Amino acid sequence: MGKENFEPTLPRKIEKSGIEPNLPDIGGTEIILQRHGKYERSADSPNVGSLTEEGAEEVYTSGKEFFQKLFESVAESERKNIDILVLASDTQYKDGGRRSMETAEQVIRGLKEELKRLNLDDSQLLNTSSNVSGDGGSRPTPKLREPQMFDNSPEFVEFLKEKYGDLNLDFWIAFEEDKEKETREKMGAEGPDEITDRMKLMVDVLTRYSRFYHKKHPDRRLIIWAATHYDTISPYIKRGIFEVGKDIPLGVDYGAGILINLDQDGKGTVKIAGKEYKVPKEKS
Repeated sequence: MGKENFEPTLPRKIEKSGIEPNLPDIGGTEIILQRHGKYERSADSPNVGSLTEEGAEEVYTSGKEFFQKLFESVAESERKNIDILVLASDTQYKDGGRRSMETAEQVIRGLKEELKRLNLDDSQLLNTSSNVSGDGGSRPTPKLREPQMFDNSPEFVEFLKEKYGDLNLDFWIAFEEDKEKETREKMGAEGPDEITDRMKLMVDVLTRYSRFYHKKHPDRRLIIWAATHYDTISPYIKRGIFEVGKDIPLGVDYGAGILINLDQDGKGTVKIAGKEYKVPKEKS
């Protein structure tokens, strides 16, 4: 399908309403890619980089409601056969908080309350397994990190700041549209196409994990919740799924995201704005 068929259907924004339970079949998996909640951005705040109280509460409430609807969508006897794994970007905001990790912790908080309310076992949260993290917390996952130019190519960050402003809208438009591609490549900075490939690889890794998991546990359903960033989700959708890149904005609200459904064979579809699309694969 050509690009001309994709562009008209690209939404202007990914909203919180996009994260609604879509119970996978037995042997299937649902992957949630969620942007972190609203966070403190003022450098003068002692909580810079951490979720605001409002942001934490919103993520907790929406996560709790998600799992309430999910468990109540199946017969009581089947609820014990749903397992959940929670991952998160380990990005730290300068010397401040880790907003994606904190988002995932709020999701876990809501999930644990629902497990308790429904008299389900905590072991359904796979993060309690020593094979995952061992302490029940979200699993830090480097492939979900924000753009790596901040850590790996600070000279390119400074170049963009000098030309477009200090992390303002023009700065991000220039980065997302890859307006300085030649300079970026010379400086070895990760660009939007590389981020897209990184996210494709992340989904491929989760797909392989899903197949392995269901081979060992064929009678179960699996939910993988991954807290990440706007600037990983947006290029993944634009460049990977809709095959468009420049000059087409795609916002992602705080706490919003997309759901990817994997069937028993690991084939994936993602629903966006009421339509389903094939999940893109990593470049070989």
